[in-house]
Amino acid sequence: MPKWLVSGLGGLLIIFVAFLIVQQAYNFSNVVKNQKPANTISVSADGKVTAVPDLATVDLGVMTQAATATDAKNQNDTKVNQIIAFVKQQGIAAADIKTQQLNLYPQQSYGGVMVPGGAPSVPKITGYQANQTVEIKVHGVDKDQTVLEKVLDGAVNNGANEVDGVNFSFNNPDALQQQAQEAAIANAKVKAQALAQAAGLSLGKVVSVSETSNGFPGPVPYALNSSMGMGGTAKSVAPDIQPGSQDVSESMTVTFEVK
Repeated sequence: MPKWLVSGLGGLLIIFVAFLIVQQAYNFSNVVKNQKPANTISVSADGKVTAVPDLATVDLGVMTQAATATDAKNQNDTKVNQIIAFVKQQGIAAADIKTQQLNLYPQQSYGGVMVPGGAPSVPKITGYQANQTVEIKVHGVDKDQTVLEKVLDGAVNNGANEVDGVNFSFNNPDALQQQAQEAAIANAKVKAQALAQAAGLSLGKVVSVSETSNGFPGPVPYALNSSMGMGGTAKSVAPDIQPGSQDVSESMTVTFEVK
């Protein structure tokens, strides 16, 4: 075998062996780095944050009836446009006003008595009904409910005859969830410290943290009193809206090293 071939194969063998050594060293380093301590303790704890909702969502509706579809729609559009214009005058941004539904239905009458074996009665259109629903978001209700109360009162006075309550929620729920998680982890550390001391051990560093569950509330509805005068000629009286408070809770499981 030529010397140059032997020399070349020897060089390749040295490179291959060196690569294997580096690969094994890298794998060993990862195993050591990811290896959990032999002695650990895992505890679960809850954290809770109580806050006043700062966002109110209102669904306002207008229902109109007329002899023709055009009249029903035009009357409905006029009232909805009046409501939206009034809401904007209260400082509500256009981004916080959204049309949810827009429907137009014929109203039918099934007159006459059905005779057994006779031909079915033909429905007769007696008029048309138009419906629109508008969603309005009011921010800052944790500090002042005046704008919300004006929106509800003024919307009814400008033609709204359907109000689907008020839902209270949070504009930035992630911040509250993070606070609840931090409280849960702090409570878990207190529990783990007590358990370790009872066992004659000392608490070490945190090995892992996981979220067990969360108790973030959905929007809380506020039922409006039907005495607001919807659909009548009398002026509505502004309701006294109170957002109350809501609890945001988190459950965390934390594993600690013990020595």
